[in-house]
Amino acid sequence: MKNIALLLPTIPKGKIIMTATVINETTQYLTFGLGDEMFSVTVAQVREILDVTPITSIPGTPDFMNGVINIRGSVVPVMDLRLKFGLPEAENTLDTRIIVMELS
Repeated sequence: MKNIALLLPTIPKGKIIMTATVINETTQYLTFGLGDEMFSVTVAQVREILDVTPITSIPGTPDFMNGVINIRGSVVPVMDLRLKFGLPEAENTLDTRIIVMELS
């Protein structure tokens, strides 16, 4: 399994977890906003949520790949979902977070 970090412009405090019930099974989601749209990922994929840390750029990568960060000795790529989805770039704010996810 691979870890990937997503740079997200806003995760409002107190609005992080949403719960949905499907046929007697409860699944939790992490919701976040990009522009005027809301997105979600299952909490099972989320490893941690970090404040923005310095990101090391990697030459020759696509625009949406911000670079890499070091998380406890592991090099984790960081991508900006706004750019990946064709939205305009946004400045980091106090609410900007990095979501570290495990992808298979």
